[in-house]
Amino acid sequence: MIMGLALFTPLALAGSVFFMLHHSIVKSNLFLVGGIVQRLGGSFELYRLGGLYASYPALAVLFLVPALSLAGLPPFGGFVAKLVLVKAGLEAESYWIVGVSLAVSILTLVSMTKIWAEAFWKPRPAEASGASQQSVSPGLWVPVAVLAALTVVMGVAAEGLFDLAFRAAEQLTDPASYIRAVLGENRE
Repeated sequence: MIMGLALFTPLALAGSVFFMLHHSIVKSNLFLVGGIVQRLGGSFELYRLGGLYASYPALAVLFLVPALSLAGLPPFGGFVAKLVLVKAGLEAESYWIVGVSLAVSILTLVSMTKIWAEAFWKPRPAEASGASQQSVSPGLWVPVAVLAALTVVMGVAAEGLFDLAFRAAEQLTDPASYIRAVLGENRE
């Protein structure tokens, strides 16, 4: 998001606006998944978790969708946002910032993969078998599934939302129409 502000071109700002929308959905979803994981696994601590994939494969997928989107992989919304920002950086010849953003994406992917492996893939630790597990009502699964679906839709049908983001970016770079709308046509 800061990359778009630093470049301050309409394309970069559109990427940042799109990224902000994407980020709010993805981060909210990851927090919701974390809450479900805590209820099912009895802890927020990764070393006390494990084996959730065998018991709850749908939850593993519902974690992977926002996690991979956060890292910027296709076909998710994070890929579109990062692609636009990388394109804007290349057009502005800011190669170092493009390199940093791609490195951050790789580190995010490594981090999300580690979390998934710890909570879902590795066997459940023996000392955690006595941890209190709570049931999860179906009402908690619905928002997680809806947000995951939105993340996919943002990636595969991004054009309409990106057009809105680009219009917002144009107004950020040229606020004259906003000023006229607020102050009236005759004021400058």
